[in-house]
Amino acid sequence: MIAFLYIIASYLIGAVPFGYLAGRIKGVDLREHGSHNIGATNAVRVLGKSLGFPVFVLDFMKGFLPVFCWAHFSSFLQGPGSSAWMSETVLVLVCLATIVGHTYTCYLQFKGGKGVATTAGVLMALSSQVFGIAIVVWLVVFLTTRYVSLASIVAAVAMVVSGLYCYGFFALGGLVWRPDAIVIIFLLLVAILVIAKHRSNISRLLKGTEPKAFSRK
Repeated sequence: MIAFLYIIASYLIGAVPFGYLAGRIKGVDLREHGSHNIGATNAVRVLGKSLGFPVFVLDFMKGFLPVFCWAHFSSFLQGPGSSAWMSETVLVLVCLATIVGHTYTCYLQFKGGKGVATTAGVLMALSSQVFGIAIVVWLVVFLTTRYVSLASIVAAVAMVVSGLYCYGFFALGGLVWRPDAIVIIFLLLVAILVIAKHRSNISRLLKGTEPKAFSRK
């Protein structure tokens, strides 16, 4: 019951639309401007750095904190009888609930952001190694192309590959069904979600009409 309530709370925390709220401070509805997204990238583009960067930090932290707290304090909440499979499953559900909260927020008719900043926060709390590889890939693609969307898509794929490597699934005899496999399934689902939320960006990239970093066009 405690785990179930924590998962629900994680969703509600992840669902807080900081980008939308920041826009309202300036009397702007982000859903009607720029890319029509309530995430940090559109917040920077439409609202400027003074509000856009805090939106990124808040979106990142709402992903990081629920996962970090559960990962470090769940043993006190679940009790000593919890199996490794159960612990890993609940941890993954907390991660997923937080990200789904951002991408499908109940506060805005279940229409939210693309989940990149929140996913980054979740990933840092879940595995600093996977996070480190994904962020390096993101930076390389971003600095090379100046496309935030492309960097996010490639980083999502890199997240899955690095997860397989960091959790030992590429090692000899590593492809066995164990609790860590649940984390890999989670990473794969998140990558699919991130790419799906970038469908319009992919279309614009193919047409050559995708705006580059922080462009106001």
